[in-house]
Amino acid sequence: MTNRPEEYTFADAYIGSFVKNLMTKQDLLRAAQAKDLLTIEAMLREFGYGEAKEIHEGDIETFIRREQNKLFDLIYDTLPERKELSLLLLPFDYHNLKVCLKAEFLGLTPDDNYLVSTGDIDRHKIVAMVKERNYIHMSTHMKAAMESAIDLFGRGNDPQEIDLVMDKACYKEMSEKARESGVDFLVGLVELEIDLLNIKSFVRLKQMKMPWTFFQKIFLEGGRIAESLFIGAYEEPYGQFAEKLAPYGLKDAVLEGTNKLQESGEFWLLEKLTADALMEYNKKAKYLSFGIEPIAGYWTAKEVEIDNLRIILLGKKIGLSPEKIGERLRESYV
Repeated sequence: MTNRPEEYTFADAYIGSFVKNLMTKQDLLRAAQAKDLLTIEAMLREFGYGEAKEIHEGDIETFIRREQNKLFDLIYDTLPERKELSLLLLPFDYHNLKVCLKAEFLGLTPDDNYLVSTGDIDRHKIVAMVKERNYIHMSTHMKAAMESAIDLFGRGNDPQEIDLVMDKACYKEMSEKARESGVDFLVGLVELEIDLLNIKSFVRLKQMKMPWTFFQKIFLEGGRIAESLFIGAYEEPYGQFAEKLAPYGLKDAVLEGTNKLQESGEFWLLEKLTADALMEYNKKAKYLSFGIEPIAGYWTAKEVEIDNLRIILLGKKIGLSPEKIGERLRESYV
């Protein structure tokens, strides 16, 4: 269980003071219209980003990692207890486990450029635990996933098995932690994230004409949408699949995204619209004044803003038009 709502009074007020600095969709579009990276860097100072020489030097990923680390530090320096939102860090920990295992099986040292520093477990601890097979800082789910991945790879030498095992364990653990928190907002957030991941996997495999048995292999449990709905729709047109998602509020996003996919072969619109669906859910946190929800809501909102900045900066760097950049931007929190 999390702390009582009143125990978040300081954290809610402090984190809430940063919401006013979040960029609106119009702010993001204005950045997309900027003439160059230097202009964008100057504009971002209006929103609390400070000096960012990495931007005008074109080192976009270093800037993005720095901002992600700043967000992580802000949240965890403010929360009464670190464990309360640790479930949102699990994908980073499992990502680092994947990197370490794949590097080991290739006979390489894990590349620090591929490891992320915003997990709940320090990335260097993960490197050491994998190397030494000492799982002292791992959860039960992580330990079981490690052992399973090592066994499966040893029998088949297929690195994809590592991804499948780790993803299933990650979202199972996230789902359990959300339910243990007793916070309906977190439960719903994780359920929706799992549903959206399953939808995107379903569409990708369908496009690749993979058998439905492969979807069964990668299906993530813990969402609201049953596996049977996906299996039953595997041979149907996307329009019929989208209709079945109407009770979950996802019909329009999937219909529009798959229409674009069939017209152009491009997946980006479905990615954008599913991200927008998650943001619409996340906006519920704006109307709550106390508890863990406003903090989780800001965290997710800022992560999406940073992702939008990556789209803008990389698009500007490679010469995409403002219109092309703008249509790919995710919905903002404010």
